[in-house]
Amino acid sequence: MGLRSKVIKGGALMVIRQALGILLSLIGVLFITRVIGPTEYGLYGVAYGIVSFLGGLGIWGLDVYLLRKTSNPDQQDYDQVFTLLLCISGVFTLSLVLGQHIIAQMLKLPEVAPLIAVMGLTLPLSLLNLPLTIKLDRDLNFQRVAFIELISQISYYVVALPLANRGAGAWAPVGGLWLQQITMVVLTVYSTSLRPRLCWKPSLIREMVAYGLSLSFAGWLWQLRSLVNPVIVGRFAGAEAVGFVALAIRLVEMLAFAKAVTWRLAMAALAKLENDRTRLRKSVEEGMRLQALAVGLPLAGFAIAAPVVLPLVFGKDWTPALQIFPLIAIGYLANSMFNLHSSVLYLCGKNLEVTWFHAAHIALFAGGAFLLVPYLGMIGYGWAEIAALASYIVIHIYTAKEIGSPNYTVALGWFTISIAVLILSTVNEAVRYLSFVLLLLPLLSTKERNSLIGYFQILKS
Repeated sequence: MGLRSKVIKGGALMVIRQALGILLSLIGVLFITRVIGPTEYGLYGVAYGIVSFLGGLGIWGLDVYLLRKTSNPDQQDYDQVFTLLLCISGVFTLSLVLGQHIIAQMLKLPEVAPLIAVMGLTLPLSLLNLPLTIKLDRDLNFQRVAFIELISQISYYVVALPLANRGAGAWAPVGGLWLQQITMVVLTVYSTSLRPRLCWKPSLIREMVAYGLSLSFAGWLWQLRSLVNPVIVGRFAGAEAVGFVALAIRLVEMLAFAKAVTWRLAMAALAKLENDRTRLRKSVEEGMRLQALAVGLPLAGFAIAAPVVLPLVFGKDWTPALQIFPLIAIGYLANSMFNLHSSVLYLCGKNLEVTWFHAAHIALFAGGAFLLVPYLGMIGYGWAEIAALASYIVIHIYTAKEIGSPNYTVALGWFTISIAVLILSTVNEAVRYLSFVLLLLPLLSTKERNSLIGYFQILKS
């Protein structure tokens, strides 16, 4: 099987798994949010945002180091990454446990302190599982990865739902997160023969740290996104506003699941194209079309139904989340379109260029939120997402310099129509329902229909 076919079929398998996960997650989030309410969910969102930020920070670019190696990493590579992650996770966990009250006081949310400490203890589980997951990704064992992720997600709700029903409040999703991390570690260990051990080889550490440091600056900057809601919205608009924004983000992430799948596939598959600039550029163009389809259509479709579905399903208390959903969705859709640009720059060793792009994005996003949220409330978070769209000019310039300018017209049709539907969904009921017709317009193109048929034939073969 060719690389393109294998990646598309593997990606489809992961997308199917993600679709099943979305259905499960939607049911779970529906029950949890209805029972615990916006304020308790907001407190969980604050703690999760901080722990999630440190989790991303702690990877230190070691995942991409293993994925990018043109030769298969040996046992010593995995052992050394495991040891470094053990040290990093230990430092971060201890910092959260000892500094829980200081962080809570800075956010003016004293109730969040114990949540931060308990959730911080999950960091070693998530970080130390990374080498095993990378081994499965390197082997393109997408079926096993999809199975592990689905089962671990199910385990989350096995604990979270009963706890929420018994009045545990914010502690319900915390308990679910603990079982999810444990389940993922157990299944990943069972699924691979790799057994990382402690290793300390200074020359290898220098190589990994040197690479990881240049990459991590970009990753650390991007991870600051996860702090904007808990820190800026939490401080200026309160825990309830954090809950509304967190729900909107969660819905967008569930609907935009293909974005994460594409990045993982790209980092595993693009490395096999080595320095073929033409093939890399064509891969970016095709990836943008797939992202516009797989991310744009679910977001646009939900925006049409959201004013009816969200209050009915989640309860009227969550209606304010509708105000911010379209703005966050536009930001995520734009990011998905440029997802492969970052992958290609990493592949070409242009980590500094990705760092500059991330710096521009965070300056616009966090700066916009800091200026707008105190005056507009949580809606200022959404307008900050829109302000940050200007940063994609930066990554386009860097990508065009490396592999030539991608042809954006390939994906522009689906992208533009999805954005239009998201905007029209905020007008009125009649316009919102009529906007559904826009989603069918690209099918009038013979070329677009043939492309979709081609993808279907690959999946069927």
